Amino acid sequence: MRKFLILSLAVIAMAFTSCTTVDSSEVGIKFKKWSSDDNLKGGVVGTCKGFVWYNPFTERVFTYETIVRIKDYETLKVNTSDASEFIMDPTMTYRINSDLATSIFVKYRKPLDEIENGFIRTCIYDAYRICANRYTADELMSNRAKFEDEVYKQLDSILTKEGFLIEQFTSSITPPNSLQRAIDAKNEALQN
Repeated sequence: MRKFLILSLAVIAMAFTSCTTVDSSEVGIKFKKWSSDDNLKGGVVGTCKGFVWYNPFTERVFTYETIVRIKDYETLKVNTSDASEFIMDPTMTYRINSDLATSIFVKYRKPLDEIENGFIRTCIYDAYRICANRYTADELMSNRAKFEDEVYKQLDSILTKEGFLIEQFTSSITPPNSLQRAIDAKNEALQN
């Protein structure tokens, strides 16, 4: 009787550890921990939703949210073509293309928070840097909307290929102190 009870508890424990649920707002990626099969990129068996059964010793289920996420980044410093340093404060709203979730997993194998703070942050910085180099400080201040549009297009072209769909991208642009003082003095003179 005691062996039967222990065996029953072991079977119940195994059942609880070999099943998970993938929410409707997520995409699950079932993969083999160790795989030498070249046809299984990164050991990926496939995507899944709902109740998912797997062998906890050889397989695992990784999930990515497919709902819209908002990420407010720390400020970034970029230089214009005349070496003026601007401070950018970006905020991005995006979601994962669920059709490319497997590709994202195979390439990064990291949670979204780490991808946001690593790869996506680097893409944002590069887009700012490349686009800001096309402007002098005065031109950038005069063409903020055009600059933001160029940054958005640069980001969208890179991130869409990777499986990240940008819903909205905004940033607060702070000019160098010397330029800000000149703008303030000009505005004060116009008011007087």
